[in-house]
Amino acid sequence: MPKAFSAHEKETIRVQIRTKGKKLFEKQGLKKTSVDELTEAVGISKGAFYLFYDSKEELFLEILEELEIDFRARIFNFSISLQEDARKLLGKLLKSALLTWDQYPLLKNFGTREYEYLARKLPTERIQAHIKQDNAFVNDFIKGIKREGIEVKASPRVISNLMKSLFFVSLHRDDLDMNAYAESMEILADMVARYIIEGA
Repeated sequence: MPKAFSAHEKETIRVQIRTKGKKLFEKQGLKKTSVDELTEAVGISKGAFYLFYDSKEELFLEILEELEIDFRARIFNFSISLQEDARKLLGKLLKSALLTWDQYPLLKNFGTREYEYLARKLPTERIQAHIKQDNAFVNDFIKGIKREGIEVKASPRVISNLMKSLFFVSLHRDDLDMNAYAESMEILADMVARYIIEGA
């Protein structure tokens, strides 16, 4: 039976698990990283690990969500000049968001197989909660571009689906060479920007 930890120890260990876990997941991926490796990196027993997380998949999703929070804060830091073409600037913003996403190794390497694996391993309600966070982000994104004076004609539901589509295309970057991927994302980002501003 794992030892009882003080509140301070619990917080310290949780931070260590996330920090070491992030490095291992970046290096080896979700599937190849074992709970044994995670506990060895932190210096705790396997039983102690399960005091903090029900599974390595739960840990992975928590780390993923922390990175997404940081990512979203970075792309929200924008300002659009009304003297310039709003559609082109919004297209650049969407493309920049995808490029910023690529600066996070864990996010960049999170492909379709990892997404499907995570969805199989975690409870449905946990995945649904994550989807709700994504939808909340899209709503905040729409509010942000409206504050910059850009008129939005597409519905939040459609914008959410279009942005998710860009994300899912990015999961298949390995199927294209980098030049083709960059060119395709620039065109798709511009098309999505046009629809957000002009509607159907």
